[in-house]
Order: sequence, then structure tokens, then C-alpha cells
Amino acid sequence: MLHKFTVAFVTLFIFWGCAKNEEPVVQEGWQILEDSWYSVTIDGVKSGWAHDTTEIDGATKNVKSSKTQNMTLSRGGIEISIVVTSVFLETDDGKPISVVSSQEAMGQVQETTWLFGSDSIEMTTSAGGTPIVKEVPLPLESWLTPNALRKMFKQKIKDGNPVFTFQTMSPELGPSLITVVMTKIGEETRDILGKETHVTIWESVNDKMPIGSTEVYTIDGSNVGTSIAAAFGAIVNTLMYKHDALSPLNEVPELMVSLFVEPNKKIDNSKKRLSLKIKSKDGSAVDLPSAGYQTASRNDDGTAILIIDLHKPSAATEIELNDESYLADTAICDGSDEAVRVIAHDTISAMPKNSTKADQALALRATVYDYIDEKGMSTVFGSASQTARDKKGDCSEHAVLLCGLLRAAGIPSRGVMGMVYIPNYNSPNGVFGWHMWTQALIDGEWIDLDATLLEPFTVGHVATMTSSLSDEGMAEEMAGIMSTIGNLEVEVVEEDEQ
Repeated sequence: MLHKFTVAFVTLFIFWGCAKNEEPVVQEGWQILEDSWYSVTIDGVKSGWAHDTTEIDGATKNVKSSKTQNMTLSRGGIEISIVVTSVFLETDDGKPISVVSSQEAMGQVQETTWLFGSDSIEMTTSAGGTPIVKEVPLPLESWLTPNALRKMFKQKIKDGNPVFTFQTMSPELGPSLITVVMTKIGEETRDILGKETHVTIWESVNDKMPIGSTEVYTIDGSNVGTSIAAAFGAIVNTLMYKHDALSPLNEVPELMVSLFVEPNKKIDNSKKRLSLKIKSKDGSAVDLPSAGYQTASRNDDGTAILIIDLHKPSAATEIELNDESYLADTAICDGSDEAVRVIAHDTISAMPKNSTKADQALALRATVYDYIDEKGMSTVFGSASQTARDKKGDCSEHAVLLCGLLRAAGIPSRGVMGMVYIPNYNSPNGVFGWHMWTQALIDGEWIDLDATLLEPFTVGHVATMTSSLSDEGMAEEMAGIMSTIGNLEVEVVEEDEQ
């Protein structure tokens, strides 16, 4: 039940800096200035490759920075292939023109285009349904486009600066500024493409990701490697020649079973109230939300106490009550899509006229459970509109389709990411597996709904974050749990019928 956005994490921190390992060539008026291939591994197992290029148009002098990341991962024995691409176009003096990015996985495609204006960005996002077009403000602060950043970084290294800070923007994290601090932590000689090369080693941290990266550069500022110490295993990009980067995979990293969390004893999912103690494996403080049926508090030692009480949903804040994003159309949660609206209408029209919003939400949850008849892990974060048409998916497809149906019915909704208890897994105490479900805002309270289950919800759920699934902020929100996945331990404190 690993939610598929885990896969996207491996692309979030691949820096724009490139190292030249191919000779520059000219194709269709574009001169390739830098062309770099990388092998990508997770926890020491090769998962795929990355390819970065920087090109300049001989006529306009515009600069194009392109990235492609091709990865294959295993979820419970099922191999999932994902290709993530982005193309950033800017003028020769560092003014942004456009960004086109896409994610293709198992036949499902999500695409985003940014067109930069004088004070706004026209953002178009699609994931199988009608494209969502909106204007988002262009940041007022100064920031660096990819090529401008590449040139700045090379100059900083040449000047011997040991620490520097800059702001930039990344298609992987949405149209908001990222503040990055680079700190030199060492230098050494390494074998780079068969040559002994002097390199500098840098620690990179930013304000959007909970963990940083270690990056390695040549003395001229070309990136030859990046490592992110994720809790589920180090994600490493290593500069290689093209034929080495594209070499076949002997095995595929497993990112579902390896992340299961076994509690200290079995949990009875028929109970209505459960208390859990959550701690991190690395000793860092645990920060979990109070949301839906979950109330969280932190102990002095950094551990968290969760009380999941199915009789006590949490009240929405004033900000949440007035947040229009919980009813908005997004590429993933497209409640205005015709196929989604038909499912919602057919469900509610079959109910009594005096049915409440709570009744309708429960009925829509049951509809999703029955409607998705091909339940499996061969899809990768399909949208509500995609799922309404192909009727297949796992927890994330169930969650986003229910989000879309709720919004089509006028009920505010959001996605929840966290863990679900699996009692019958081959482990003495069962396990918690990474999962996604839905919350509906009804009568001022957030109600948890899990469309993958026969019953509406169980106490065996640990929420780690919530998301409105907005096109602008979802990637950043999901990146925020990177330090949580694979880093939690669960202790059962108490369970009762109350």
C-alpha cells in the first residue's frame, strides 16, 4: 500500500548543475553546452538513470536546461517504471520564459506548463482530464533560473566561497521560491570517468525539504554526484558515461515491503479508540498532525502520542473552513470532470431526499470501493478523472477519486498520507504500511474515510500529513514527509471500545 508519491521524491533534489561527459554538438540550431548522464541508485541498488543537458539557441541565444529521470521500482513484487522530464527555457540574461514538465508512469501521464509573464505565471496542469489553467503570482524577490544558477555556482567555486545562499525555483516542487544554503564540507581526489579528479564536497539544505543532500563538484563547478540520505535508503546520482548509465538493471529496489512497520503487539481494528506512541528511528522529534479522528501531542523526548478516536473527529480551523482549495478543481482531484460528476450524481440521486452530507459522504466512499474493480498496484497516482474511466488503482486512486466525488457533491475534501495497519500480513504483530485516504469536511469537522476498506474507517490509521492536492503545493507538501517514511516505530499504548 505504499503511496506512489514516494517515487517522486527521488527527483526532487537532483540539482541543475551538470558535468560535461560528452562532446558538444549542434542539432537543429541548438548547441549542446553540457551533456551529462548519471546512474541512479536507491540503498545501493541501481534503479535507473538521469540525463541533464544545457543548450543554447544560436539565433535567439535562449538557453534550455533539460532533465530526464528514468526509474524502475518494485512495490510488493510489481515493477513500476516512471519517467520524469522537465525543460526550462530562459533568456541569455537569466529571465524565465517557460517550463514544461511531465511524469509518465505505466501509461498514465501528468503534464504541467508554466508560461512566465511580467508579474504572474500561467500554470496549466493536466492528468487525463480537462486541463486546469490558473494564474499564480510571480515571486517579487530575485531568484536564479537554472542557467543563471549554473553560472553563479561556477563563479562561487572559482572564487573560493565556502558558504553561500541563493533562491531558485524547481518544476518538481511547484511555482514557489526555494531558499538554498550551500556549505563546503571538504575536498578530495576521486576517480571521475576514469580520471583522478580533484573535487569539492558540499552540504546543500533548503527550506522546502526536511533533509539535505551531499553534492560533489569539480573545481570548475560541474556536478559529478549527489546523495540524499533518505530514511528508506540513500538516493545517489553518480556521473557516468552514457552506456554505463543506461546499463540494464540486475535487480529493482523494493520500496513497499522494506518500509513496513511492525508494532509491538497486534491491534484489534474493531476497537473504536486506540492510543499509540510514535518515535523516530534516528532520534529526531516526531511531528504529526491532529486531523480527522487523530489527536497528536509531543512528549519532551521528541516522541508523539496519538489518540485515534472514531467518536471524536477534529474540528476544522477557521482558516480551513474558509479555504476554497478544498473544493477546487486540480489536475489530480478534478471534481468537475464529466465522468466524476456522473458517478457522484448517480450515487446521490439514488439516496433519500433528506439524506445528510454525512450520509452522502459515506455513500460516495462505498461507491468508490465498489467502482474500482481492478484493485492493484500497477498504477502510479492516477487522477480522479483517469480512475473514473479505467476503474483501477490502489490506495491513492481510491483516495483521489473519493476526493473528486466529494467536491463534485459540494463537500470539501482533502487527501491524507500516512500508514494503515494490516493485521493479516506475514508478521507476528501485523504491520503498518504506507497508505493514502480521504477526509471530508462535514458540519465543521474532518471525517476520515478510507475507500479501500469494507468499513468506512478503522483505528489502525496514522496520519502523517494532509493535502488539498493543489497543483501549486502538493509536491512541496509531499516532500515534507521524506524524513518520515521509513523512519517511524509504533508502540501500542492502549485500545478500548469507548
